[in-house]
Amino acid sequence: MVALAAGLVSTAAALPRAEPEALGFSPARLALITDTLKHYVDAGHVPGLVAGVSRNGRIVYLESMGWQDVEQRVPMRTDAMFEIRSMSKPIVSLAVMQLIENGQLQLHDPVARYIPAFADPTVFHDPTDSDGATRPASRQITIADLLLHIGGLSHRSSALYDSRAVRSRADTLVQLVEKVAQVPLIADPGTVWNYSISTTVLGHVVEIVSGLPLDDYLQTMVLAPLNMPDTGFYVPEDKVAQRAHIYRVSPQGLQREPDMDIPITQNPPLLEGAAGMVSTVPDYLRFLQAFMNQGTLDGQRVLSEAGVALMTTNQLPDAVLPIALNPQRPMRDLGWGYGFSVVIDEAESGFARNNGEFGWNGSLATFSWADPETGTVAVLMLQIQPSGAYNLSALFKALVAQSMIQ
Repeated sequence: MVALAAGLVSTAAALPRAEPEALGFSPARLALITDTLKHYVDAGHVPGLVAGVSRNGRIVYLESMGWQDVEQRVPMRTDAMFEIRSMSKPIVSLAVMQLIENGQLQLHDPVARYIPAFADPTVFHDPTDSDGATRPASRQITIADLLLHIGGLSHRSSALYDSRAVRSRADTLVQLVEKVAQVPLIADPGTVWNYSISTTVLGHVVEIVSGLPLDDYLQTMVLAPLNMPDTGFYVPEDKVAQRAHIYRVSPQGLQREPDMDIPITQNPPLLEGAAGMVSTVPDYLRFLQAFMNQGTLDGQRVLSEAGVALMTTNQLPDAVLPIALNPQRPMRDLGWGYGFSVVIDEAESGFARNNGEFGWNGSLATFSWADPETGTVAVLMLQIQPSGAYNLSALFKALVAQSMIQ
C-alpha cells in the first residue's frame, strides 16, 4: 500500500495553484507522473517522496506519496522537511551575492582578506598523494574561486579531509574553516574545477562581513523575504512531524540510516553552507521562482537582475571545462554560475534539458531545476542512499517535459 497525500496539509507558504490546462500542461500526463513515481514506492524501492512543478509562478503539480517514516507508517506530507545537502549551496551563494551587491564584498577579493588563515596557500605537487610534497600556490584564492569551485579545495567527505578530521558537525564554522585552511590545495586556484567545501567557507565569510551568524543572516535576508518557513539548518522541535527519514537501498530492501552524531533535529554548532540545510518542495519552488522573476517574489527583492544573471549563467573559463563529479563521466552539458549549475550544451545531456536551465541536486536524492525557456520550475525530494538509485531524477524530468503540451 502507498500513502498518497496531496492535500494532507496546508501549503500556505507555497506558490499559488493553477489549473494545468491554463498553463499548458496535460492533466492526464501529470497523472502519469504520479502513477510512475508511485510504482517505485509501491514496489518498496524508495520510502516516499514529494514532487512539485510550477510554471510562470503558479503550481500545476504538487504531490506527496509514500512514507516519511516507513517503520511507523507516517504518511509523506507535501510540506515534509528533507535534508537537501548540496541544494544548500545556492541559498548560501545568494547571501554572498547580496553582500557583493551591497558593496561589502567583491568577487575578486582574496579570501585571506576576511580569513587570514588562507593567506599563504600551498598546493600538493601530486594531488593523489595527500602526504606528499607541497609548493606555494600560484596566487591567492578569491571569493569568485569559491563560488565556482575552482579554488583548489576538496569535497567535505574526501579522503584528504577525512584523513585530517576536517569536518565534524560538533565543530563551529570558525573551527572548520581554520582546519580547511591548513590543508594544502589539490590545484592552483583558477585551474581546476573540483566540487568542494567552498560554500561552507563562504558561509563564514558571510558571517564576518555581515556581523551576523550565518543562520541569522539567511533568515533575515533570504528565508523571511522569500517566505520559506520550513528551511534552515535543522528540523526544530515543533516541526519534527514534518521530518522525512533517510533510507539506504540494499539487496535486503530499504534500510533506515542512523542519525548523524548531531541529529538533524538539533541545532548544530556547524552551520554548513555546502550541505547542511533542510527544506521542503514548496519552499524550494519559491526560492527558484525568485530567480525566474529576476530576483523578486511577492514584492520582495533579494537580488538585482544583474546579480541573477551572474548566478544563473556560466562563469567558468573554457580551460576548466568540462566539469565532472566523476572523472570518468564528465558533465559536458553543464557549466557553473555563481551558485548554480547551468546547461550550456543541451545536445550533450542524457535527458531532456534546454540551454539556460539552472539548478542543482543533493546527495540524498533531492533534485531541482528552473528553465527560463519554458517558464517551469520543478523540485523532487526524497531521502535515499545512493542518491542515483533508480535514476528517478532523470525519469521525473522526462515526465515533466512530456506533460507540457504548449
